[in-house]
Amino acid sequence: MAETVLRALPDHARFVLHGDAAALPAIGTAFGVAPPLVPLTGATAGDRAALRLGPDEWLLLAAPGTAPPEALDAWLVDVSHRQVGFALAGPGAAAVLNEGCPLDLDIAAFPPGACTRTLFGKVEILLWRRAADSFEIEVARSFAAPLRRLLEQALADLD
Repeated sequence: MAETVLRALPDHARFVLHGDAAALPAIGTAFGVAPPLVPLTGATAGDRAALRLGPDEWLLLAAPGTAPPEALDAWLVDVSHRQVGFALAGPGAAAVLNEGCPLDLDIAAFPPGACTRTLFGKVEILLWRRAADSFEIEVARSFAAPLRRLLEQALADLD
């Protein structure tokens, strides 16, 4: 049986984008992935991703050292050093997350591509379901170690 695994993700370039949907085509062209219009979803192209977190907010992810896109008619802030990421994958990934996360992570309620801000324990996270049994978690760098310990305990409880 496949194992559920937690791993730290390599550093990413991270940009918070606030703007009007009218600016998205130009930003998508400049960044290499069109920011999604549907709230609380993510889009990917190669090593780049755009997650829609609110009515006018997106998180853009790319390889380290990626220059920010030209943000015409938008507000863009580099938050690369503010956050770190984890990947949690395997058949028990949703069960591990449900040990500390109040969301309904049933595939029908939180399908692949869905993303949202939520809590794990008392730690604020950004949760993105990449596939049926694969999640990415973004967290403030200062909470990475406590979150990792909580996730490792949840993994141990799964056994």
